[in-house]
Amino acid sequence: MRRWALARLALALLCASLLPAPVMALTVGNVFVSYVDGVPRYASQRLDASYRLFIRGDKVTRVARKSSVTVDSESRQRGRRQLTPLIEHYARVHQLAPELIAAVVGVESGFNASAVSPKGATGAMQLMPATAARYGVTNADDPAQNIAAGARHLKQLLASHHGNVALALAAYNAGQGAVARYGSRIPPYRETMLYVPAVLAAAARGSHQ
Repeated sequence: MRRWALARLALALLCASLLPAPVMALTVGNVFVSYVDGVPRYASQRLDASYRLFIRGDKVTRVARKSSVTVDSESRQRGRRQLTPLIEHYARVHQLAPELIAAVVGVESGFNASAVSPKGATGAMQLMPATAARYGVTNADDPAQNIAAGARHLKQLLASHHGNVALALAAYNAGQGAVARYGSRIPPYRETMLYVPAVLAAAARGSHQ
């Protein structure tokens, strides 16, 4: 499973720089897929004739803002070094690609284990209180508990969406209910539409390191 996930993520071409500007909001959130040797490549726009529409975006109806964490480069690198052993451990426990967990941590909190968002999401993987409670977290500021619960939650979302990484990430950001309400597509929330390709791009970069 790890090898499959790495191959899929390594070829992911979704990149935040490819997203349309806000004036193009009507098409924000489209996800295209191209298959080369049976391996999917994703992009947020049609890069060539082999790409077909995989998930159709809609109008941006609102911003489901969960996190506004900013971290300077030095702090980010220091946090990454501190959190990497935990990320790798829980990736093994839950049979996930460590690059995917690291990408979620990087985008969610900038590797800041003490991060708290305006909406109340806490820690490295920005767990909302209800999510933390669901997985038995007693201290969401504790990096081990936070990453353990976040990885477990991500694993369950991947299972719920049949291994579709983009939809699992959309559910992680906006909630599984939001993905369901929009017909198992990325919800048309600007933050989510930016979040999904940002995490996939970070995971793809990580797989090359």
